[in-house]
Amino acid sequence: MRLSILCFSMLLLLPGVCSYTLAADKHLPISTLEAEAKRFQLNQNPQTHYQMTITIKDAPGPFESINAFASYQAPNCTFQHGGIAAATSHPDKDIPMKFIKIADDKYQSDFYVDAIKDEDYYGQGVCKWVFEGVSVAFSAKNPKTDTWFDASVTPKDLVSNKREYNHLKSYYPTREKFSGYVSRGLNKEIFKPSEYFTMNIDVKKI
Repeated sequence: MRLSILCFSMLLLLPGVCSYTLAADKHLPISTLEAEAKRFQLNQNPQTHYQMTITIKDAPGPFESINAFASYQAPNCTFQHGGIAAATSHPDKDIPMKFIKIADDKYQSDFYVDAIKDEDYYGQGVCKWVFEGVSVAFSAKNPKTDTWFDASVTPKDLVSNKREYNHLKSYYPTREKFSGYVSRGLNKEIFKPSEYFTMNIDVKKI
């Protein structure tokens, strides 16, 4: 895992969304991440197309802000970067996604598994890109202070097609004393049904 390019570009606007994505490459300067992301080309003829639908049941209120992106990595390639001597990282890239509200409780978007072009970007041979997943976060209105309710899709979910996330209603619109808090879900078995709302995710191949 790594710190997403999209999160770096949105840190000032959406600190809560990105606060939990720091990982192995957190030492990389923003300029390095942006430069590497621009290097990688989009596949002009992608074939593996999926539609993602999120249905929110018993929502405590409306959601006006959505932050979403699909993540990709080329694990068979590496590049060297400054900051740490001889340090290397795998190329990765995030593609922003736009979710459309298709009903009062339903949002929809789509993505391609093969969205990035396989290419010899570093003179090491062709970099083979793989789909890492989709990350989505909903907030009531204010992206700086309101709680972000998180949901995601992994490659395994492309087979199972469905996934469920549950979040506490009391964190909407803002969790007290936690500005920009990110809710990653909960175990609904230890809460009363009236205390949480549910995000049902359906993924289907188009």
